[in-house]
Amino acid sequence: MNALLLLLILALTLSTEVFAQPHTLVAPILPYTGRTTSLYSITLNGGEHYIIDLDAPFTWCQCQSPQPMVGCNSGACAVARSYIPPSCPVNNTFTDGQCYCNDAPVNPITKSCAPSQATYKDIVIYWTDGRSVTTGMDFNRLYVSCAPPSLLQSLPEEVIGVGALSRSSLSLLSVFTDLLGQLVARKFALCLPSSIEARGAIFFGDGPYYLPYHRDPSADFDVAKVLTYTPLQDDRTSLGYFINLTGISINGKDVHVPQNSFNCNQSVKLSTIVPYTTLKSNIYKTFIRGFKKAAKGINQVPKVEPFRLCFTVGTNTNGLDIPQIDLLLGNGEKWTIYPSNSIKQVDDNVACLAFIDGGKTVEQAVVIGTFQMEDNLLQFDLDQSRLGFSSSLYPYGTTCGGFNFTV
Repeated sequence: MNALLLLLILALTLSTEVFAQPHTLVAPILPYTGRTTSLYSITLNGGEHYIIDLDAPFTWCQCQSPQPMVGCNSGACAVARSYIPPSCPVNNTFTDGQCYCNDAPVNPITKSCAPSQATYKDIVIYWTDGRSVTTGMDFNRLYVSCAPPSLLQSLPEEVIGVGALSRSSLSLLSVFTDLLGQLVARKFALCLPSSIEARGAIFFGDGPYYLPYHRDPSADFDVAKVLTYTPLQDDRTSLGYFINLTGISINGKDVHVPQNSFNCNQSVKLSTIVPYTTLKSNIYKTFIRGFKKAAKGINQVPKVEPFRLCFTVGTNTNGLDIPQIDLLLGNGEKWTIYPSNSIKQVDDNVACLAFIDGGKTVEQAVVIGTFQMEDNLLQFDLDQSRLGFSSSLYPYGTTCGGFNFTV
């Protein structure tokens, strides 16, 4: 009888441990923001910072010492070399009769590229129960590229490279989920902080994604429960992420943009490199005209580059009747852009509409930039090919800067 009881206790203990196994990974996000730039890094290995790039085909970094080389017959090598830019032809290396892989990573700011040696790197990231980090997870021999120091030009000083978060099979999401199988879902959630003093969070997996309330940090809520979803669109010319946009409204009134202004499939690109949402000139002119009309009660002042419409607002926008912007999506949903994500404070008395005229010939009619993503949780769900978005977290009494990374 005692033996049977012990077996039951053991079974319950094992089942509890399996049930308690976390299914989500988490890493800190650090901001590097100014008036004309806005970049964010993912922190890996306890202190290595990589710029988050939704378009990069593979992760690259500056390597401090000789690294193991990747054979040319590696499947990862074939994938990486398929993304070599025409402007940067690269040959493989032959040593002692062996062929070793070289690729050509691209700096997302300068668009420059450089021949680089492919290598394998160990990466440590943390499991989370949704509220805080739990234990570390070691990934061994992940494909990265050892780029020359010159490729780091224009990137923040602390940054050692670029972390790929695209649809590529060599992106961080792909390699994490490939190695962990069904334990982690093929989705990641970005929560970019709006303050340079805060750390945001990136989650790999289903969640939950708990953030604390400002008024009571001991209480929190799961942001995954307030997400609205819209399909991700395929674009065979890009590894990035696109959603369908059918229109824009200001204070509930549609902006009547010229016919055929959007891309042929009405796709909108999301970018972690572009600092502010960029509109093609014919869309921007109609949009800014509508915003001026809706904001006619706010005193306008001379423009401040790179913005075209600026206002006298004092030290904050509270109490001002700033128009609400809605992105009207193809599935009938709308992404609401509140003043915290539409108006950029440029000094103590002036704030500007944080949308940019991209010009007449831009390839993408609309690109959503990082300022409009700050303190919004965005879930890129590759399993169901959809984007989940929270809109601003301010109405929920929280921001992206509150996740507990204490180990």
